[in-house]
Amino acid sequence: MIAVDVGNNAYAFGHYFECKPGQDVLMSGYLGSIGFGFPAAMGAWAAVGRERKVVAVTGDGGFGQYLAEFTTAVKYGMPILHVLLDNGELGKISREQVSAIRPVWQTGLVNPDFAAYAESCGGRGWNVRDPADLRRTLADALAVDDRPALVCVRSSAQAV
Repeated sequence: MIAVDVGNNAYAFGHYFECKPGQDVLMSGYLGSIGFGFPAAMGAWAAVGRERKVVAVTGDGGFGQYLAEFTTAVKYGMPILHVLLDNGELGKISREQVSAIRPVWQTGLVNPDFAAYAESCGGRGWNVRDPADLRRTLADALAVDDRPALVCVRSSAQAV
């Protein structure tokens, strides 16, 4: 079960992820729903989490909206894998501003070390800076079965 937030991460997910038959993906419908991904994954876990692995895919802007929900996931032992794409800005909003021939205005973010944040909340956290480390890190995070795990992947707002 995969819950996807809005933004550049949703573009990348839709572009690169190939669903298999029976694969469930939760999406918000997009309009005004930044921050949907991780809380939706928590709801999915409550519904099916003991039978299936739940994964959230969000950007840094969306996760920043509901950052404290990670502590709720820790409290209830929700082994959600959270893949967080950190591009340091509200990338989709930047793209929309540029495409409208406007200067990009106030879309940069000041982010914490999300992996350290996850650890400080009682979860597990990893930072991925080298693409060669991604597959192994995701495998390690998927193996966590007693608490949430967060894999922060540094990404580019212009790449998608």
